[in-house]
Amino acid sequence: MRSVFKRRGAVFVLILALALIAAACSSDSDDTTTTVAGATETTVAATETTVAATETTVAAETTTTAAPATAFTPVKTCLVTDLAGVDDQSFNASAWQGVQDAMAAGFATEDSFFLESTDASDWQPNVDQFISQGCEHIVTVGFALGEVTAINAAANPDIIWTMIDNVLTDENFAPLGLENVRELVYQTDEAAFAAGYLAAGVSQSGILCTYGGANFPTVAIFMDGFTRGAAHYNEIKGTDVTVLGWNVDDQDGLFTGSFTDMVLAGTTAEGLFDEGCDMIIPVGGAINLPAGDVINDSGLDAALIGVDADAFFAMPEQYASLWLTTVEKAIAPFITLSVQGQAEDSWTPGSFVGNLANDGVGLSEFHDWDARVSSELKEEVLQLIQDIKDGKVEAAFTPVGY
Repeated sequence: MRSVFKRRGAVFVLILALALIAAACSSDSDDTTTTVAGATETTVAATETTVAATETTVAAETTTTAAPATAFTPVKTCLVTDLAGVDDQSFNASAWQGVQDAMAAGFATEDSFFLESTDASDWQPNVDQFISQGCEHIVTVGFALGEVTAINAAANPDIIWTMIDNVLTDENFAPLGLENVRELVYQTDEAAFAAGYLAAGVSQSGILCTYGGANFPTVAIFMDGFTRGAAHYNEIKGTDVTVLGWNVDDQDGLFTGSFTDMVLAGTTAEGLFDEGCDMIIPVGGAINLPAGDVINDSGLDAALIGVDADAFFAMPEQYASLWLTTVEKAIAPFITLSVQGQAEDSWTPGSFVGNLANDGVGLSEFHDWDARVSSELKEEVLQLIQDIKDGKVEAAFTPVGY
């Protein structure tokens, strides 16, 4: 299958979209290029990726770093994680990768660093440390850090902030629109919708399932889109595939209440598998791995669907054969671009929504499951994605951005 989501540096369409809204961005920062089969050559910062013109393969990435032509001043960039930690092999890891890429390109200083959070009480002390150590750009990772970001950004207008997965609002839920904050948000339900359709078509039991760490909007959006996608499959095919773990009408479902309790995640997944589920999308960083352990230990014929970053590459090797696909978000490239904007004195505030139309979200390759996805289903998924992009199929049900 053609890659629905071009990995890492190959998200040139989305980078251009964000660059267009950043009106002050210079077009002179062309240092490397991304070439996609059948498309014109397009320039992006600090990454060179060639995607092969085949139906089933994507060529290996080649990344180079070169000094931008535009004059710039590297900025000290500091990142605070949510509770899953920087090694979650998912959300936080992708965010830190974005900072590292900015460092490699020269946009962030070599002394840029991250601090992990093991409890919500860590967020403010971590931010205080950033401020005391002269951080010029602070990246806050995750919906839960919205309040601490809003308070500190307002109190420190000379520091630039990039907020991931949250739009900062006042008590009436009106956007704050702070002049020193850029909010990166994603219409993840569009890609999850396609993943639900795919999983419904691959499932042998006709039972799909999901669970999350907590009912945050950024978690629930995956579960909701996935469930709606399976329902769309039923409408098209006249089938009766069910999804355990999420109720669209109630906007609630199955949550462990933790992004770090792996034992609880394992028992949660085991209970779902006991009910016949053979396609599962756990949402919340590494809490998907215990589901993989259950599959491996029990010898189940079941698949995992990953979130955020292509789990086939991001997660440990012993789980590689389990990933049907991943609902991806372009996190790292947009953090890099935000830091670049400040370094080049072209940074602009506001929210930006990554969606299917601008390649901000998408599905990864099917990897080891490719042979088990029929040609017919592959074409249906590709067509569904195109129909969502074209507005022929509604798949965005959770408001994001402003």
